[in-house]
Amino acid sequence: MDKIGVGYASVTDIEKKYVMDALDSQRLSQGKYVAKFEKMFANMHGLRYGVMCNSGTSALHLAILALKEVYGWDEDTEILVPAITFIATSNSVLHAGLKAVFVDVDIHTYNMDPDEIEKHITDKTRCIIPVHCFGMPCDMEKISEIAKKHDLRIIEDCAESHFAKINGKTVGSFSDIMACSTYVAHTLTTGVGGVMCTNDTNLAEILRSLVAHGRACTCERCIASDANQVCPKRLKTDMDRRFTFVRLGYSYRVGELEGALGLGQLERADEIMDARHKNAEYLIGGLECVEKYIQLPRHPENIEHTYMMFPILVKPESPVSKNEIVKYLESKNIETRPMLPLLNQPIYKELFGDIEKDYPNAEYIDKNGFYIGCHHGLGKEELDYEIETIKEIFA
Repeated sequence: MDKIGVGYASVTDIEKKYVMDALDSQRLSQGKYVAKFEKMFANMHGLRYGVMCNSGTSALHLAILALKEVYGWDEDTEILVPAITFIATSNSVLHAGLKAVFVDVDIHTYNMDPDEIEKHITDKTRCIIPVHCFGMPCDMEKISEIAKKHDLRIIEDCAESHFAKINGKTVGSFSDIMACSTYVAHTLTTGVGGVMCTNDTNLAEILRSLVAHGRACTCERCIASDANQVCPKRLKTDMDRRFTFVRLGYSYRVGELEGALGLGQLERADEIMDARHKNAEYLIGGLECVEKYIQLPRHPENIEHTYMMFPILVKPESPVSKNEIVKYLESKNIETRPMLPLLNQPIYKELFGDIEKDYPNAEYIDKNGFYIGCHHGLGKEELDYEIETIKEIFA
């Protein structure tokens, strides 16, 4: 069996058509394709504005900076993040000059545990960043109630959960700003890239400014319009507003090739997501016979999981350890990844000390969790091979 990876990028004639059109137009900087992708991505998540950037990490960074500007946060501001997440989430808080405060996770969902949040709230807490890990939505109804009670802002990290839903409502629409990644291994891809979405006009304008060096003019006509059109607002001041800078911004932009690729992916979103759902359900069904040894990614009926990957947690009853399982799977050409260990990372031990023991669920997941692929590039043969290989371990 060829290597079964955890990620997959599917590029069809639709994406190629748009990319070739972008190349033929000879406009490679941000233009009509980026603008269309932004609008469509936001609308598919129930939001008004989308702003594309060069990574999910940049999306998180700018989302924090936009709220920091609007609400006047200082360097003592604390932001709550889960103790299990990709390091980009908490790094973005640190890069914004603020303080990351960790919250333990639910052992079944791997997401921030709402019952653990309030014990970490202080008079310096200003924001919560729930992360929908592995495509499993957080309990946003409880988190939203807590945020409202304590007057906190919310940034949803949806890097792994495009189109996931809670009671029919799409993730991202519970927060001030949602931040997504469209990196190559994610549910849908633009190669490299990220997206920020919001319903707030002011926040959208700040995000558009920050992504482009802090420029004053953030209207669509200036940033992503036909080069032959001139925005009437540009020359209403002594200095061309397109080249007037009102804040310290960044060069976090992407170009038309990413926008074109992403637009094609959005048009195929149902196809991609349906395949992931079917693959994950097939794996769950095939592995039920060893469920007394491993925790499978089950979810309540009111949740629509998007299965960015297939997480597996080794239970205490297992006769074999996680390391033994991982080594065996890798020897059989099935790629594995650790389940987002964070607090035991060398740089975080240096910054925060040896604090992982204070987060028992995160610590257990770090030591006993891993994931494999269930992506839309896998067929029945590969899925059966994954199932049979895991079953062999416990035979």
